[in-house]
Amino acid sequence: MNQGIIAAILSILFYLTNLLSGAQGQPIHPIDPPMTQQSYVVLGQTGTVTADRVTVRHSPASDGKPLGTVTRNTTITILDQVENWYKIRPRIGIEGWIPEYAVSIERVERKEVEHTFLGFYPGGEQAYESLLENGTKLTSMAPLGWKLDSYGGLIADFDPEEMGRSLYFAGNQEMDTYAHVHVGSSPSRLLSTSYLQANSLSQLQDTLEEWGLKGVLVDIDYVPGEEQPQLFEFLGQLATRLRQKGLKTMVALPWDATIEYKAAARAVDYIVLESARASTDQQSGPLTSIAEMEAMLQEITHLVHPDKIILAVSTGGLHWSRTGIPSALSHQEVLELAAREGASVKWDTNSKAPYFQYGAGREVWFENRYSVKYKLDLVKEYNLGGLALRDLGQEDSDIWTLF
Repeated sequence: MNQGIIAAILSILFYLTNLLSGAQGQPIHPIDPPMTQQSYVVLGQTGTVTADRVTVRHSPASDGKPLGTVTRNTTITILDQVENWYKIRPRIGIEGWIPEYAVSIERVERKEVEHTFLGFYPGGEQAYESLLENGTKLTSMAPLGWKLDSYGGLIADFDPEEMGRSLYFAGNQEMDTYAHVHVGSSPSRLLSTSYLQANSLSQLQDTLEEWGLKGVLVDIDYVPGEEQPQLFEFLGQLATRLRQKGLKTMVALPWDATIEYKAAARAVDYIVLESARASTDQQSGPLTSIAEMEAMLQEITHLVHPDKIILAVSTGGLHWSRTGIPSALSHQEVLELAAREGASVKWDTNSKAPYFQYGAGREVWFENRYSVKYKLDLVKEYNLGGLALRDLGQEDSDIWTLF
């Protein structure tokens, strides 16, 4: 990772930690105990064992408890470093510490691929484990943590240490990183006031530079109405400003017939097309019907060049209870619920999605490796710019074989 970016991250971590602990009296507690993680600089780097056989130990010391062994040419992910010891995770085997001399770190080349594979990173241990296990298959990552209020103020809502470690991993894997900025409702005051816009643009640019990010993903979590011209003009100003710094702008938009996607595409570098969101409709059903998705793509690709479209797909599931209001479940939670209730998972041939029913009117629809494959096939068929996976850590782990 570029040393300037490292310095920037460290300085921001120091600043935010002091700001939040001193000024507000609420200390930021790191996810791990202070001595658990020593060095983020090596986090996520790939290496190969060069010794014939090496003992994996519980702690970074020659008298540490032995946990097992790794042999020559074993591929490992490096998680941490203490002096001349690396904490490693083999593809197969137990996690632990081995001497630095037994490891050759591989140079990570920037991924040159036909499609973008973007992960929405919500934070938390499930997401972090997914990043460690599967992040090498991503080309881009958008860590969640910022919100844009109606005045254009940028609100940070995350643990700075957790944000730092995710960005270190992404940097060590040569990923593009985008600040995920959530917009939950129309920023009406921002769009009608020029000085608020100027202030907001400066905040966004400063945030990207301070955190060493490659761009911004503005997630419009509502269906914009009459304010669309002002909204897309503001995004266009942002994109123009960021391009001067070599940075990119994405906008995530829901699918709706009233949205001017052509105007949005003119304003930004990429549209992240949200095919489905968690619904509060009383009627249960698939998160996304493949037929509806294909109809959506047929329409939007006549308005927007396909390589500017990144198709976003959900990774978990929705559980409908008798109240008719669904709750979100991870893929693992879906499987555990089905096993606990003795439910048989079925396949809906029309929507190309799995589901099961149990009890009195309870129903679960979800995504797995088979349903995601159909979405990935659409990315290839329509030659889209790429695919975005929402909520890393919630997915069927087998979907990564598709990449």
